[in-house]
Amino acid sequence: MKKAIVVTILAALCGCSVPLAPEAKQVRLISDAEKQRCEFIRLLTVNQRVGPDKAGNAMRSILNATAAAGGNGFYLVSSSTNWEDGATVVGEALLCNTVMQISPSK
Repeated sequence: MKKAIVVTILAALCGCSVPLAPEAKQVRLISDAEKQRCEFIRLLTVNQRVGPDKAGNAMRSILNATAAAGGNGFYLVSSSTNWEDGATVVGEALLCNTVMQISPSK
């Protein structure tokens, strides 16, 4: 009986992991300078209250939401994590036409 309870708890904890959608793998974190070259789509907020990796799950969730909104860039406005409230990520879903590249100095 005890083994069944432990297995159930472990399965529940592992089952709380948020997978990164294939489209979200193309979403890039954008710096303030890069943001000027992108189009704002919408403001996103994600709250992750359960699971062992609250911060990681919140970040994967917001990247998934950015891709679902049609964005390929994400600008982080704020994030917070604590044991009682979980993790919160707020940011902007962006559509960026070109990826900025650092050019070598002359």
